Amino acid sequence: MASFGELKPNTYYLIQVDEDSDIELISVILQTRETVLLRSFLPSAEDFFKYQDDIIFRLVEEVDEETAQQLESLYPPASEEEYYEEQEE
Repeated sequence: MASFGELKPNTYYLIQVDEDSDIELISVILQTRETVLLRSFLPSAEDFFKYQDDIIFRLVEEVDEETAQQLESLYPPASEEEYYEEQEE
């Protein structure tokens, strides 16, 4: 099983975090000694931290930037109003 610390920065992955979660498109934004800052893109962008040694339930595949953009284009961009509503919650 792969861990979050094995993911490469600025690379896109399709992963399933745990058995009950959906498959999501993520990218590593930043790595520290102990953690990894990730961005989940679909259905909306959200940043979150994981410990480097946290196990990924299923690393589905690494995807190139073109494929990641194709996946993102399937979802309409969040309007500014939706963005600010999410930030206030």
